[in-house]
Amino acid sequence: MAERKRARLGTSARGVAVSIAPASPIWPPDYVAELIARRHRLRRLKTDAGLCAGLAERYREDPAGWIAHWAVTYDPRKAASDAPTVMPFVPFPRQIEMIAFLHACVDQQQSGLIEKARDMGARWLASAFSVWLWLYRPGAAIGWGSRKEQLVDKIGDPDSIFEKMRIIVRHLPRLMLPAGFDPRDDMPSMKIVNRATGATITGESGDNIGRGGRKLIYFKDESAHYERPEKIEAA
Repeated sequence: MAERKRARLGTSARGVAVSIAPASPIWPPDYVAELIARRHRLRRLKTDAGLCAGLAERYREDPAGWIAHWAVTYDPRKAASDAPTVMPFVPFPRQIEMIAFLHACVDQQQSGLIEKARDMGARWLASAFSVWLWLYRPGAAIGWGSRKEQLVDKIGDPDSIFEKMRIIVRHLPRLMLPAGFDPRDDMPSMKIVNRATGATITGESGDNIGRGGRKLIYFKDESAHYERPEKIEAA
């Protein structure tokens, strides 16, 4: 039986729950075709100033479209083959539902619960959704917490949540990044900063989860494994 994990997502009121189902039988997609489509999309942006200027308007309310068009994911198991370890993130239908669920949690200011099987990409998906908020919601404060600091952020370790987000940001076209963005200064340990809009993604661990100020959305990773959940809830 697949391992099941829980992660509470949201901001304030108690909300709905969703169960992440197995992948579509037509999986995987044609990644070569997707890479070609992305290169064509980027070429158009570089040669059409109007199209480039409309990026924020195009993706401001479309996290699923942005993730499908620009986000990446990393799978070290691909190193055993000729396939690249960093690949386009092409969400399957159930992942699209999860994106819509997260979007609703934000817009309706509700909390939510996700139960997932292993290898369903939920953590990568929530990481990509966080980067989308960071890019397209000015002033957004996104929080992440887990039971141990190294699970939240360990620079250079893609198993950690923040390194997943750094991988996504590093593979974005330069024209999509905030003005003046410097990955060395703006993606330190446990923090990713958008100085152009004031949006931030910050991390916390252990009993300190939830004590870092108000957030637009807060991701509690692996909630079932917290040692003192009552202290976190009290925060």
